[in-house]
Amino acid sequence: MARPKDADPERTRATILDAAEEEFAHHGFYGTRMVAIAERASVTHSLLHYYFDSKERLYDRVVGRLFGRHLALFQALLVSRDDISVRELVVQSFDLFWEYPNQVRIMLWEMASGDDRVERSMQPFYETLADALPGLNNDSVAGRCHGHDPRDVYTTLLGALVVYFFRDPSLKKLFGKDRFTEADRARRRAHIGALVDLFF
Repeated sequence: MARPKDADPERTRATILDAAEEEFAHHGFYGTRMVAIAERASVTHSLLHYYFDSKERLYDRVVGRLFGRHLALFQALLVSRDDISVRELVVQSFDLFWEYPNQVRIMLWEMASGDDRVERSMQPFYETLADALPGLNNDSVAGRCHGHDPRDVYTTLLGALVVYFFRDPSLKKLFGKDRFTEADRARRRAHIGALVDLFF
């Protein structure tokens, strides 16, 4: 199928990726339909397939775009210093989740489905994350965690980073309809930093 002559391919591709990200974040991989993505992007179904010939490839591109930002953060931190500040790693990760909460939502769908699509397509992300984290079985790291198992500390901090973005009735009850103002961001960011300080 030929692309329409008056189309802006980069803009169309970005519009489709934005629409697909929203659909995958709301419905997961299995619940998302290509027709719904086309409708959200205001493109024809055939034009969608011109740019992305399968849902799998489109999902990989969406995931790659979201996780690629996090990968770039980890790589920058690794290059900038030998001893990465755990606080900096955690707080900057929170900032990314705040800017791109669909990453959290897609991660949750992935965990709920028991699938490993993200893990397979984003292997460099997880390898770089492992390099960015302190050695989880290192005795000196355990000492810095005030005697706590560093793996438990990592799990606790990961939970603190992502739970805030859940679409959960109890969180809505606690925070009200809108918990994503700049004041909320500053408060939550400070709280996460203080939580890191308890362990390191």
